[in-house]
Order: sequence, then C-alpha cells, then structure tokens
Amino acid sequence: TVQAYQHLGPGMMEYSMTKEWLRSSCRESGGYVSPPLNDILYLHFKGFAHIHNLEEYTQVKSIFLEGNCLEELDGLEHCVNLRCLFAQQNCIRGISATLPTSIATLNVSQNNIIMLDNIARLPNLQTLSAAHCKIKCLDGIVGLIHCRSLTCLDLQHNDMSGDPEQMIRIFVSMPSLACLYLQGNPIIGLLKNYRKRMVSEISTLTYLDDRPVFSLERVCAEAWANGGVMAERKARAEYKRFDEAKVRTNHSLLLSKREDARSKRVARVAQCKQAFRGAGSELGRWKEAHEVDVEPPDLTAARSELAQCHAPTAALHWEVRK
Repeated sequence: TVQAYQHLGPGMMEYSMTKEWLRSSCRESGGYVSPPLNDILYLHFKGFAHIHNLEEYTQVKSIFLEGNCLEELDGLEHCVNLRCLFAQQNCIRGISATLPTSIATLNVSQNNIIMLDNIARLPNLQTLSAAHCKIKCLDGIVGLIHCRSLTCLDLQHNDMSGDPEQMIRIFVSMPSLACLYLQGNPIIGLLKNYRKRMVSEISTLTYLDDRPVFSLERVCAEAWANGGVMAERKARAEYKRFDEAKVRTNHSLLLSKREDARSKRVARVAQCKQAFRGAGSELGRWKEAHEVDVEPPDLTAARSELAQCHAPTAALHWEVRK
C-alpha cells in the first residue's frame, strides 16, 4: 500500500494526495488505476490538509472528503463532472471560488464556515447541508437567493441571529425550496408563530425542521395569515367537512363498484347454468337418436341355448387337460 503522508522534517509530516497514492486508493476501493475511468473517489478520514493531483480525474462524479484537515476546497476545478461533494467534519472556512459548477449535492457540515460566499456560482445546486457551522448572521446566507434549483437546505445549529423578516424574505426568494432545517438557531425564537409564518410565506415548503408540512397545516396556516385565528378555525372545519365528504364519496363509489361486480358475477353464473342446461338437453336428444334397439326374445333364447350346448364340450376339454 502506498503511504499518503510525506515527511517535512524532524518530527513533522503532512498527509498528501500523491498520484501514486490516488491510484493505489482507487484500486483498493474497487476502482481503476487509470484516473479518467473512475467516477467515485473515497478520500475520507485520511488527514489531508490540501487537495492535490486530481487533474486527471475529469469523469469523477462523487468525492468523499469528510473527516480530514482541509481548510479550503481548492483543487477540484478539473473535476468538471462532479455532482456530489461530501466535505463535512473538516476545518473549511468558506466555499471555494473554484468549485465545479456542476455540483448538485454539497455537504459542508461541521466546519468553520462563517459565510456561504461563492455559493451563487453553483446554479445546479439542489441539496446543501451546512449544519453545525459558524454562520452567525443572515449576511452569511444571502447568497442563497441565487440558487434557483436548491430544494433541500440544512442550516441547523449555526447560532444564527438577525431580523426574522429578512430571513423569511431570503427563503421566499428561493423558488424551489421544499425542505428546510433551522433548528438550533436563536433567530427562530425571535419570530412569533414561527411555523405558521414559514409555512404560509413559503408556498413550496413540504418539510420544516422535524416534521412534514401536510395539506391541512398549509390550509390552516394560509387562512391564519389572511384572517387570523377565526379564519384558521373556519378553514380547519371546512377542510374536515370536505375530507369527510370525500371519504363518503369514495365509500359510495366503492360500494357501487362492488355491487356492479356482484351483478355481473350473478349474470355470468346464470348464463353458465343456462348453457349447461342446454348442453344437457342436446345430450339427451343425441342419446335418443343413437339408442340401440332391444334384442327380440327369440334371439335371446337361441343365444342361451347355444351357450348351454357348448358348456359340456368345454368341461370335457378341462378334464382331458387334468
């Protein structure tokens, strides 16, 4: 196995991505020695401080870099087909300006990131996880408004504070946002009726923090935003009535379908019985047409007399054999 570290001096060493080590790692992980043939690189928990020698890995689509000592993500610019980058549990201080624009999934959780700068360079970004970082203010996430394809955003436990109304405006400007995780940030405690506000303002939201956003919750939240508590109660009652009516309609439809099926089954049974009865009548007529006449009494008597005449002869032959 090729070692991943090199000595810098007495008592000093640095783990480095040498070309030899990369080829050896690809071979050990089931990949290929030829760099362009690999689509996944497993570089996690190796203690790397820098990213080097990936110029030939142009077809790689997923890179695992978690659990290293990286302070920046420079060195990936040649991975032009990169789709998934997992760089959590490092010492990264920001989003590199050289990241490939093809990235769709980016995990930089548990790093020293203060601002999501350069995040607007990733137009194809769909999933971003930046939980347990050091984003203290909303200026650190304002670049997300340019990520038009972002659907899942995890910003949990960042100790983020600021103006709640500005936070809502940032998330509303993201047209594809569906899943949002904000637990562990003081800013959500500053927003009264936090969940109702977020659900009513962000129309695309389907999952917030610890549970999904169901249709009833959305209807009630939007009614509350337009008319207060009384409007919310009215919307909830109407939704329940509509839901119960829908259940009754579906039940009636099911009963009618079952009755139709029963009627068709009864009709098929009657048709089969009628067919069997018709077949029985045809069989009776066929038997009558092909019935053999009974022998005349004279012929029967002559047959019995002939049999009696042959009986002594058969007995005599039996005695002769003995």
